[in-house]
Amino acid sequence: MNSHVITLGLEEILLLFGLVLVAIAWGAWLRLGLTRDFLLGAARGTLQLGAIGLVIGWVFRQTEWYAVIGLMAIMVLVAGWTASRQSGLRLPGLTFPLIAILSGTNTIVVAYLALVVLGIDEWDGRYLIPLWGMLLGNAMTAVTLVSERLTTSMREGANEIETLLALGATPGFSLARFRRQAIRSALTPTLNALMVVGLVKVPGMMTGQLLGGSPPFQAALYQLMILFGISLCDLMASSATVYMLQRRFITNQAQIDWPLLRATQ
Repeated sequence: MNSHVITLGLEEILLLFGLVLVAIAWGAWLRLGLTRDFLLGAARGTLQLGAIGLVIGWVFRQTEWYAVIGLMAIMVLVAGWTASRQSGLRLPGLTFPLIAILSGTNTIVVAYLALVVLGIDEWDGRYLIPLWGMLLGNAMTAVTLVSERLTTSMREGANEIETLLALGATPGFSLARFRRQAIRSALTPTLNALMVVGLVKVPGMMTGQLLGGSPPFQAALYQLMILFGISLCDLMASSATVYMLQRRFITNQAQIDWPLLRATQ
């Protein structure tokens, strides 16, 4: 198999920015108001990926538990803060519960993949950090989506919820339909990816391995491992988030906390 790797230089990088300029122009033509977001996202993405590209060699050489855990902790802190901001929920103290949810679900799935599936018995940053990052990024998106969907559904279905609560139903029963809708919405991108992977879409990890010269079948198996891990991680994270929000929005007197719910608009 040809293992030749195509390298990207300054000229190719400048050409890549042409894609962002087209997206900005298109968004401006549609009056989406996303010019600032595109520019900021492109700038941050470039700086962040450039930085990780420079330090990735050092990261992969880490085999001390405190170095690997420290890197994971920084990643989950940023993910929790970002999920709190992107969810649009202006709730006090939301960041720390989301950090706990993301770190807990990620730890369970990454530990299973590393210890049971891959048989990694040491703190090897070359494996653990990429696994942690891929699952964490997707779980962060799921948490953001489920938060937005649940709060929107609760505002729209407030009469139904209040009627059930007034008739003596538990908060869990009253919000069951809205929880299910929110979790389904959060899992839609992941399930869509599973449905079309290999036929319509070749995911990033598999693409990277193929471009790096890995055997196609092994690249496919690794991608499958990641997708299955993402599916479980997203489900656990979104489920934990809706139950956490349920406890925030329903008072001990089994009433909707309207000032808090309205604050999410």
